[in-house]
Amino acid sequence: MLDRKRLEELFVELVAVPCESKKEGRVAELVKAKLEEMQVSYLQDEVQKITGGECGNIIVTLPPNVQGDVPGVFFEGHLDCVNPCTGTKVVRKDGVFYSDGTTVLGGDDKVGVAAMLEAIRALQEDGVAHGTVQFIFSVSEEIGCLGAKNCDANLLKADFGYCLDTEGSLGEIVCAAPKQYEIFVKVLGKTAHGGVEPEKGINAIMLGAGALAALPKYGRIDEETTMNIGLIKGGTANNIVPAECEFVIDMRSLDEGKLEALKDSTVALIRQEVAKGGGRTDIRVEAACPSAVVAQGHPCVQLASLAAKNLGAEKISLQKSGGCSDGNFYCGMGLPTVVLGTGMSNIHTTAEFLKEEDLWNTARWVYEIVRLAAEGKQ
Repeated sequence: MLDRKRLEELFVELVAVPCESKKEGRVAELVKAKLEEMQVSYLQDEVQKITGGECGNIIVTLPPNVQGDVPGVFFEGHLDCVNPCTGTKVVRKDGVFYSDGTTVLGGDDKVGVAAMLEAIRALQEDGVAHGTVQFIFSVSEEIGCLGAKNCDANLLKADFGYCLDTEGSLGEIVCAAPKQYEIFVKVLGKTAHGGVEPEKGINAIMLGAGALAALPKYGRIDEETTMNIGLIKGGTANNIVPAECEFVIDMRSLDEGKLEALKDSTVALIRQEVAKGGGRTDIRVEAACPSAVVAQGHPCVQLASLAAKNLGAEKISLQKSGGCSDGNFYCGMGLPTVVLGTGMSNIHTTAEFLKEEDLWNTARWVYEIVRLAAEGKQ
């Protein structure tokens, strides 16, 4: 059976281990030690050869122990945390986990990691009937979902899955997240001395500023679409007409058609405005993240909803998100994936906290989904 005290102790142990993105080696070793203690087989891929990190994703596959057409499911949580995440000391008060205020707590995403490890142990101990069940402990999620992005899809044997990695609690399910483009713009002008002969130069910063000012809209474009200009740099000295200016645009939408149109019109406008001033542009567009849209009637959603109801969820909330997660990349591999609310709160800050009840419910939710999948219930 799931053991609440054991789960809570495991969570505290996990968050104490430094786990900066690309430096998850120590926490990966702890996870593997826990799996070996349970005599559970695992494999660790070598995505670090691509990401430049210390280690790869850890993948556990529990083979089916029942006959028949039982859907395979996977669960996923990431090993890394944002900084500061070294030396985390947990403070527990009134049923809530906090850090001591000098670091993040690390509930993002050790709640998922701990819940999966406890669920694996309980499934083994109880002999629960199940189809293929996989558990993925991914790396470097916080800096672009690098572990999931570079995971070999051939290693994933499930039909659909669940990322344990968002705010909200039992019954909250994120079914849709946007496709994302990153547009890297370099504006090329002409250098000159800014005090002696500025008229001989073409100011790339001013051309870039003019192009951005010409955008008809930014920020919230509509309820499904956003565009943000988050980085800009240029110039070498205050008395030199800058020959180059660079900026990066993040745009995303739940509607891929809208996103394509926005991308094309934005690139065309920037080129047009810069050319008016005598400059040139070098523009690179990268598809940073695929969309993750799972229909509400899909077995993945229905199974999670029924499991939450069985566990006493007050309501089932099917949500759309403007953020991207590892789930986007699994969806991009053809594996329908939703994100389950795990209770993490005030994430990426030293004020982060996690209710003990949410940690417990996350493990219960994983266990119940596995159990129901084997019964063919949705």
